[in-house]
Amino acid sequence: MQRADGALALLFIDLADLPTLEARLGFEASAALLQRLSERFHEALRERDAVFRFGDARFCVLISAIRNRGHALLAAEKLARVAEETMTDAALTLAPQINIGIALYPLHASDAETLLRKAQLAAAALHKRAAHLQVFDESCTEQVLTPWELGDAFAQALRTAELQVHYQPKIRIADGRTVGVEALMRWIRNGKPVTTPDVFIPLAEEAGLIQDTTWYALTNAMQQAALHPGLSVAVNITPGMLHHRDFLEMVRTAVATWTMDSSLLTLEITEGALIIDFEQATERLAQLRELGVHISIDDFGTGYSSLSYFKKVPADELKIDKSFVLRMLSDEGDQRLVQTIINLARQFKLAVVAEGVEDQPTLDMLARMDCDFAQGFLFAPALDAERLQEWLITNSHRA
Repeated sequence: MQRADGALALLFIDLADLPTLEARLGFEASAALLQRLSERFHEALRERDAVFRFGDARFCVLISAIRNRGHALLAAEKLARVAEETMTDAALTLAPQINIGIALYPLHASDAETLLRKAQLAAAALHKRAAHLQVFDESCTEQVLTPWELGDAFAQALRTAELQVHYQPKIRIADGRTVGVEALMRWIRNGKPVTTPDVFIPLAEEAGLIQDTTWYALTNAMQQAALHPGLSVAVNITPGMLHHRDFLEMVRTAVATWTMDSSLLTLEITEGALIIDFEQATERLAQLRELGVHISIDDFGTGYSSLSYFKKVPADELKIDKSFVLRMLSDEGDQRLVQTIINLARQFKLAVVAEGVEDQPTLDMLARMDCDFAQGFLFAPALDAERLQEWLITNSHRA
């Protein structure tokens, strides 16, 4: 950089999943392939450019005297083609993916460490993008680092009052009585949501915190059940948690701790939890039902499980995804789909819950369709423990 006459481009080349490559070829052949890749990069560059090995399966390429961003991209494209040809010569039909992150001097950094870091960030961002080349911009920093920062903040939220369990009432359509609640996680800071569950639950899984998060939800939900005898509680379980080796014991311990009737606990799983490992999933669900726990298949209709799988699932209830319920008055296709799911549930002797019920006409149509239960803003949003207590008192005629 000190000797640079004009701009430089640093190309951070990342060969994805080296362990798999070594497993396929063996250590010796993999090392030889990487050495050959290094040699081919050298041959493709000008004499004043430089190639460095950086760790086991990464290279740093310094392109001198570039004219602009496009010039750097052309150099990266050339090296990507060289890598592809090298893999082809090695008879690798399923070649590892090559990601190239690009940072420019002095545009992106004036010192070597920052330049390298920004090239690394650009390459790391490619793991979530449908591309193999990326010139650094601030979106790379946000995409790569924000999940880590959120993960740290979520770990802190588990130890404070920021992580809360809210409860949405579940209503029996036939008589309008409240039969239970669904426990829904909320991350609240200074009275405002930090982010939504579809963001922070995957973060908890990536950070290894999903077991603590599930225990937190279970124990809070069971506390509500203890406060309101006869009220059932439903807790959402991620696919990874369902397959966790300690999950069965976690549920058994939670039920024993709160000395509650296990039939008042419902565990909600998605169809995706079944697809990961169907045999293991059905075995685990059967074990949970032996404890007396009820099983509900959540967001039914949005997954990809076939009827041949579905008929073998030990479950008690189907929950129709709210996307179908919200549109059923205006979309005949969604209306038919909701009716089909209800009919299917009847064939397998399963109860049916419709989510996303926001108005009386929708509820009336569900009643005509012989749906069992409903949740939605027509009755109540998800309420914190204090507001749930007030809601149950106000609606005691429904309890």
